[in-house]
Amino acid sequence: MTRDIGTAISAYRLAANQVHPLVAVVRLFDETLRRVARAVEDTRARRVEDAYVNITRASLILRGLSSNLRYDKGEDMADTLKETYIANLVALHTAFGKPDAPERYLRIMTGLTELRNAWAETAGMALIPPPAAS
Repeated sequence: MTRDIGTAISAYRLAANQVHPLVAVVRLFDETLRRVARAVEDTRARRVEDAYVNITRASLILRGLSSNLRYDKGEDMADTLKETYIANLVALHTAFGKPDAPERYLRIMTGLTELRNAWAETAGMALIPPPAAS
């Protein structure tokens, strides 16, 4: 396990121990969405290195989420979530450097926002609107 992956997993576990696990998941999604939004801004401003850092950090959170699924609570659901997290992680990296990267990131954010809101609704937390296309 690389240091970055270990750091992401440790951050998830620390957050999960300090707040209810559902709240931790929503907060991790919020950070993921914040990072992807920053990558959109960075890409549009041609700050390639900053965009890469933000996409990498968002991906690490998704990897941490996929590595901490509770299979004892429902194997089918855990498998589906893992596939979803990994697909989004791959999509983030695939979009990087493409001419339409900001638009791709916004589409990814829309899906991640829907997933975040599903977790938030379960946790009794406020929902957020999907990103505005620009």
